[in-house]
Amino acid sequence: MCGIFGILLHADHSIPDHDKLRSTVGLLAHRGPDYSEVFAAPGIGLAHTRLSLLDLSPRSHQPFWDRARRYCLVYNGEIYNFRELRQELESEGVGFRTSSDTEVLLEGLIRWGADHTLRRLEGMFAFGLYDTAERSLLLARDRFGIKPLHFYEGSDRLVFASEVQALRPWIPWEPDVISISAFVNGHGGPMTGPGFLKGVRTPLPGSIITVRHGGAVESRRFFSLSELWDPEESRRLKSLRPEDAVEETDRLLCESVRLQLIADAPVGALCSGGVDSSLIMAIAARNHKDLAIFHANVVGKSSELKAAVALARHLDLHLETVDVVDADFIERLPEVTRHYGLPFTYHPNSVPFLMVSKLVRKNGVKAVLSGEGSDECFLGYSWTMQNPVDFLTALPRRPLATLRKLARSLMAARRPSPHKDGVAEALGKRFESDAEVAEVRAAVEERFDRSLDDTELLSASWMTYHLRTLLHRNDALGMAASIEARFPYLDSNVARLAANLPYEYKVRYSRSVSRDVDLQRDRHLLRDKWVIRQVADRYLPAHLARRPKQGFPTSAFGRMKVSGEFLHGSFVSELFGLGDSQVSYFDRHADRGIRLRLLQLEVWARVVLLDQPADAVVSWIRQHATIQPEQPAKGKAAS
Repeated sequence: MCGIFGILLHADHSIPDHDKLRSTVGLLAHRGPDYSEVFAAPGIGLAHTRLSLLDLSPRSHQPFWDRARRYCLVYNGEIYNFRELRQELESEGVGFRTSSDTEVLLEGLIRWGADHTLRRLEGMFAFGLYDTAERSLLLARDRFGIKPLHFYEGSDRLVFASEVQALRPWIPWEPDVISISAFVNGHGGPMTGPGFLKGVRTPLPGSIITVRHGGAVESRRFFSLSELWDPEESRRLKSLRPEDAVEETDRLLCESVRLQLIADAPVGALCSGGVDSSLIMAIAARNHKDLAIFHANVVGKSSELKAAVALARHLDLHLETVDVVDADFIERLPEVTRHYGLPFTYHPNSVPFLMVSKLVRKNGVKAVLSGEGSDECFLGYSWTMQNPVDFLTALPRRPLATLRKLARSLMAARRPSPHKDGVAEALGKRFESDAEVAEVRAAVEERFDRSLDDTELLSASWMTYHLRTLLHRNDALGMAASIEARFPYLDSNVARLAANLPYEYKVRYSRSVSRDVDLQRDRHLLRDKWVIRQVADRYLPAHLARRPKQGFPTSAFGRMKVSGEFLHGSFVSELFGLGDSQVSYFDRHADRGIRLRLLQLEVWARVVLLDQPADAVVSWIRQHATIQPEQPAKGKAAS
């Protein structure tokens, strides 16, 4: 919906520079092209860029003040149940000047307090609330981390923003060696905690951060993932007949889609061709016959265009498409990296995602429904389920087990590190992620008063790091084109249902299988997301409802050939202290994976850290990387 920024000076009561605030707005302009405004007073500066989706009038512009002008809010997101909350506030005597969810959020925070209000919100949000009387700041982020929030805490200031790039004019701009080491050693970019820049952090989803006058910073959680699992709900769902579980899932999804279609501006949908997005579109199209739908066609063997076209015809909707070819994965790499904020080896389909977002914007649509979250909640990653007992590594019972696993990884690590303990510290970041899952397990088992079977908690690992990477991709690259993504599967009621559903309502085998079956090879033996596919049978033809997961596939980076010569005079060489002989050794012996990883790290450094123009970086990439032609499918001769 928007871009937000704020700076709170702890001791210095000077007014933040107005021109610098306006330049910061420019760095967030793509997130909110409809309107921008700044506020500056002694010790505080706030800025907001608006993508208007509710109450398009100027009265809902931000920064948004209460009537008494004590509280000032900068907010990014959507509160889908704002009308219900507004009615309750009105019954308590609160008057409203707008029809926006922004004012409902502000009045709820003032009247009910942060913890009570945030627990009641159905939606996605990140915001900063400044109290002029107390000279304090409150920051918060939604349950699943759909909306981004980053902050820098220095000795004299706290600075926050929707995107890390917006912090640049206000903080030291230096790389964080530990996070970069984690990336080089095979882990994805950080989604919470310290980032790739020194002092910059991303709070956990469900967090509240308060900054008192003078600089005291406190953090607490209003929501933990473990709260989704509930003993009574689990018992109730186990008592349901399969058809009743399907009916309840259908009902909750329909309500979620209804709420997420609320807008005063056009809302469309992303059409991947997979069952998750197809079901969301089919539900939405029942009451929106002119629903705009969009597809990124990755040209080649993995194209899903045929399925997307079939869905559009079935729903009698017009499908807009954009072709994505190999050259785009070089031409768009710097632009994608700048907005993504990290090297994005974890999601190579970020390039087509940016391109389809631009297509959406070109067609005058401001928000799109997405199928993300279904795989994580309802277990759509069949290749992880060789056998339920083989998935234990993702669900550590004790941190000690994770430490043993990390020790084995550390012994196998043979990649360069900028410091003696760099690899160990980097791998420690992975431990933090696993430890979070262990904490979820411990909290849920305490609530259930028993040890849980591993199948009851499979969703927990996918709903932490992996889901956050998807949400980061969708927000960063959707908002790069001024497009908001919405996620019906992440409605709290849908997610709570999914967490407590019996395993057999999520994963079923098509026939009896032996323990040594290889489901990476024999996925046809498994029916993932069983209850979702049963709901889809009500809306879609069988060949679409039961279509195997493809996962927005791309192969261009897998076919990219990278010369090790790119390391000469590079940021990577300087950071890791690589001389000419080491670069030559790297060129002779490094495998494709580490070459690509370091190339993308170098691209990140050039466009984010050094702020080099995209066209210059594209020219540099062309000198050192080529994409090999895709091999024809088996049984087909090359044309």
